[in-house]
This record gives sequence, structure tokens and C-alpha cells, in this order.
Amino acid sequence: MRTRPAQLALALLTAALVASPADAGASYDNGFDSVPGAFLVSADYDRLEQGDDASSFAAISADGRYVAFQTRARNFFADDDPDPPGRYRAGGVFRFDLQTRALRKVADGNLFEEGTNAFLRRGASNPSISANGRYVAFSTAERLVPTDVNEYIDVYVRDMDVPPPPGGACAALAGCPFRLVSARNGGEEPAAYGVPQFPFPGSNPGAEVSRGVAISADGQRVAFRTEAPSDLPASATTDTPAGQIFVRDLASHSTTLVTAVREPGTGQMTGQPAGGGLGAAISADGTTVAWTGDNAAAQTRMLGGEPTSASEDYYLWRRIADGAGAPTRRITGIADPDDPACAAMEAANPGMTTSFNQTSTGPCYGPLTDQESLPASIANQLPVLSGDGYTVAFLTGSGPRPDVTTGSGLDLYLTKMSPGLSRKQATTELTRDGTSTSPALAASIEGIAMTADGRHLALATVRTNFTLPALHLVGEPRSVANVRDLYAIDLDAGAIERVTHSSDDGDANGDVDPHFTLSADGGRIAFISFAGNLFFGDANQRPDAFVITREVEPAAKGPPSGLGRGASSIEEFGHGRRLKVRARSTADGDVVLTVGVPAGGRLEAVAQAVGDGGRRHAAARAISHAEARAKGKGKAHMVLRLHGSLRRELVNGGRIRARAKVVFSPAAGGRRLRGSAAVVFARGG
Repeated sequence: MRTRPAQLALALLTAALVASPADAGASYDNGFDSVPGAFLVSADYDRLEQGDDASSFAAISADGRYVAFQTRARNFFADDDPDPPGRYRAGGVFRFDLQTRALRKVADGNLFEEGTNAFLRRGASNPSISANGRYVAFSTAERLVPTDVNEYIDVYVRDMDVPPPPGGACAALAGCPFRLVSARNGGEEPAAYGVPQFPFPGSNPGAEVSRGVAISADGQRVAFRTEAPSDLPASATTDTPAGQIFVRDLASHSTTLVTAVREPGTGQMTGQPAGGGLGAAISADGTTVAWTGDNAAAQTRMLGGEPTSASEDYYLWRRIADGAGAPTRRITGIADPDDPACAAMEAANPGMTTSFNQTSTGPCYGPLTDQESLPASIANQLPVLSGDGYTVAFLTGSGPRPDVTTGSGLDLYLTKMSPGLSRKQATTELTRDGTSTSPALAASIEGIAMTADGRHLALATVRTNFTLPALHLVGEPRSVANVRDLYAIDLDAGAIERVTHSSDDGDANGDVDPHFTLSADGGRIAFISFAGNLFFGDANQRPDAFVITREVEPAAKGPPSGLGRGASSIEEFGHGRRLKVRARSTADGDVVLTVGVPAGGRLEAVAQAVGDGGRRHAAARAISHAEARAKGKGKAHMVLRLHGSLRRELVNGGRIRARAKVVFSPAAGGRRLRGSAAVVFARGG
């Protein structure tokens, strides 16, 4: 039987939407009413329920509207979607609509036996979402299409515009919302996998995706890796070793090997699998794949004298849109095979070797003092790509050559893979730890994300002191470096800002998970946090999925001088294309609206009674009206005043609740902007 948590009180779950906030000290907030903290997305707003178990990852669409998240919560299933008889599902992947607050299931989670709680099958996990939120990629052992008959984990894409089939799995391919990604080249036949050394029925390793970065913007290409021997892309037997990276093009039914062997003599790529892939990201335009993996010497050019251990991890990059011959390149490292001067030296000195110590400099030396996997492991890290794949951000514990005084924590670098640039020319160090043991100075950067244009990044760290002049800290750091916070970076401004705050603008009381995603403009960040104070009323004591929004302008700090004092209510719907409206009740029964406008123009506000007031004034729901003109970009003010008979209702403590709707018409012409706020007419403030 499905469990249900106690239903949250309306005041708790919706408090962040109607509460009177303190003035926010940061430019990121919950995105809907300028309240500090974050907006909860792992929740069912129709039932007013938080998830009854932990959520573990959140992927936001590039347009900032949808969030696909992974959860173990059992109370998100629709009433007409019961658990199978004698069994229960532990969550799965769900999609939340930030515009409508609708929650929809993408695919079921892990399946267990009722009573014994015995594990039966691994369900959907590791979601990535397309730019418009229509397509969601994930991995699961559930057989969702009729051609998938194996007992292994496979990769799928769900089309959210197509209704789900009865029972969850499709009986036919026609009209099915699910597409099998881990399929053989040229058709829809599923991959076959070798028998695992340690069988785990219901969760045998097959194919897997890296969360948040696996799908192209249009939802048609997916990067995935194999975790067992397979017959991909089109082998007669399961003789393709595990650890391969592939890209599936759903439109052309093609499956392309990315981790290919390079022929040392000719420098040409072959169709032979090299393996070693630990995880992969695909660019938004689907042209480029970046991955973390070993066996690099079999895949890319190494310089004479370089360490070539097959077990060392490297960051690798390949532009698959350039065809089968497109080379695999290194993103960074101890050597610089992209430096033309080094190539000239090698041509003039056949068999040349270089002593790759930590301090020497010259054409063949790379941007780092050591390999990117030293002294800190990068096995759990992925490079992240811009939309066109040419800008790459990555983490490494190696310092910038020839500086050997840095600590061992992971730090953030940015590089360009554009043709003609050497690794040294293209690389910028953005953060640096020191040899101090203080977490404030030396804690590792533990996760990164980047926008399609390469301008905005996000990172997670316990560190509070960023010593390099490349980035200046905006706002106040946490006083004690003991919690992993989320930071946003604007490269154009050279700024880094802590963006996770409690709902009262204090410190978050729990860690951010080091996996998170950004909308295309960096205006929204989706993440998981263990904190219990990011929104007022958090009651489940579990990690939840959240979204924070960057404000275009800071919220107003209070009413203009002489306009009175009283209770306030703030609401802002949408981001960037909606007006920000602040409403404040005055002691004499008026309401002052403060509206942020992008340019000069005309403002009109109409207040309509709601609740009991709406029923009392049904004949005249528009109870107040105001107009104003804004001379330019900034704040404009309007006063809503009730007329005689309505004002008399405010005597002796009476109050009328209403909603003020505001329309801005630009003086220069163009699209009108709208906004609204809850208002209260009351005497006495």
C-alpha cells in the first residue's frame, strides 16, 4: 500500500509565496516573490505535500521552465496510477513545471516487494532534459518498449508530449512515448550485454548516462556509456569491451562510437573501441562530446617522454560532427600537443622526448604542473561544455605551470578548444586553493555547471575565500566554512556570488549536493540540498530539489518617504519578462505599489477583491484603480485608494484583501509587460 505523509498545512508549503520577506541581501532568491531562499520543486502543489523521501538530482531545461528530478518519494504518483499488486515503487523521475506548478511522472523508480521490502528492479535515474523540457533522458532496468527483452539497465528518452501507455510500458512502438537509446546502429534493436561477473538480477549493468549533461538541446542526441561488454554499435557478438562512450541519434537511428582507438602511425581514428570512459557530456548542439576516462594513450596523441599509464584518468574531447576521422583531443594536462612550436620541434627531432617535470616551461609543456588526475582524483568529475562544445570548464588538483605551491584540492579552470589555440593559450585559471589546511582557503571545488554561451558557471564548495583576482566575491561569505554552498559566476563581470541562503537571508543549514544544472541564461539553477531552512515550512527532513532565480534588479528596500508604513506583500511571477511588483499597506488604508520598469512608459493598476471581499463586492470586483508614468528604467510608484463606501469597511479593524494587476506599456512601443501582487487594504498599518 502506498504511504502518504501527513498533508502539509497550506500555510507551510505556500508560506514562501505569500509571506512578508526580509530585505534580501543577495541577487538570487526563490524566483516568485523576492523572498530569500529557494523554491521547492520536489513537491506536489495540488496536494500540498513535500516528498516523503529523499530527492537526489535536479536538471533544469535551458528555457528555465521545467525541472526533471530524481526521487525516492512515494507520494507523487497520481491517484489513478496505483502500485502494482503486492509491490511498491520508490519514486522515479518526475518533471515539474515552474510556470503551472504541475508535477508529472516521467518513469517509475525502483520496484520492491510489499511486506519483505525485497529489491526487484532498478528504476529510472540520472535524468537529463532537453532545452524546452519536452524530452527527458534516463536509465532504467524497466523494459519500456516491446523490443527491450533483456534484464539489463538500458538508456531511454521520454517524449512528455505523448501520453503514457497503460501500465507504464508500451505494447507497440507506434505511439510510444519512450525511445530506446542504447540500441544497435541503424535500427531499434536493443543492445545485448555480456554476463556480468557478479550478477545482480533486476539491476545488471548495461548502459548508463551521466546526469544533467546527456541530451542535446533538441532532444535527439544522447551520449551514454556501457558498463558491460556489448554488441554495440553493430557487432555480431558481445565482444565490445565495457567502458565505451556512444552517441545515439534518435532521428537517424544511428549509434556512433566515441571512444575509438587512434592509429599511431597515421594519426587516423579507427572503428576499434578503446574504452576507459567513466562518464560523458554532450554539447547542446549535439556536435561534441567531452568525457573523463583512462586508456588515453590509445585514443589521442601523446608526446615523447609523457607518462602513459593506461590507468590514469584524463579529460578528453571529440567533435563527432566532423565525422569518423575527427580526432580525440586532450582538454588539458602536463603536455601541450596543440602547440605548433612543439610539433615543429618534434618534426625537426624525430623520436624527441621531453622531461615532464613540474617547473619547466616551453612549447611542449602544458598548462598544468602535473596530469589533471594528480594529486586529486577526477574519477567522479566531468568536464562541462558550452552549447557549441568549444568552451570547456573542468576541475583539477594540479596547479598552473610552473606554480608548485598550490594545495591538493580541486580547482576550476576554463579552456577553449577552438582550432589554432594551444592548451596554454586557451586556458584560464579561475580559482586557486593554497597550502593552508583551513577549509575556508583550501576546500575543494566539488561540482561545476556552465551555460550554453559559456558566460555563467556554478560551483559547489565549502571554501569561502577565493584568493585569485580572476573572480571577486559579491556579498558576504559564510562566517564559518563548514557547509557546502552553491556559488554563481558571471565571467563578464568577473564576479562570484554565494547564492544559497536561508529563507530569512541567513546561512543555509545543510550542504548542497555537488550536482546541479543551469538554465541557458544562467538565470535559474536547479539543485539538491540537505538544508532544512531554504523555505519556510520545510517539514520532511530529507534532501529536496530546489530552484533559485537570479533577480534582474534588487528588490525595493521599502516605501518611498512619506508614504506610510505597514504590512507588505511581494509577488513576482516569471523571470525577466514580468514586472516586479511590491505592495505595501499604509496606515490610512491605502496601498502603495512599487513597480520595477525596464524603460519609460505608462503604468495602469487595477485591484480586484478576492476571498470574502470578492463575494461581498461581486458587482464591482474592481475596487481601486491607479495610473502613473515612468520617465525611464527604475522604480515607479502608484497609490491605490478605495472610494468612500469601501473605505468605511476599514473602520474598526476591517480589511479587504485584493489582487493588484499591473500593466506596463512602453513609450517606445513594443510588448506590454504584466505583473501582480496580493494587497490588503486596512487602517492602522
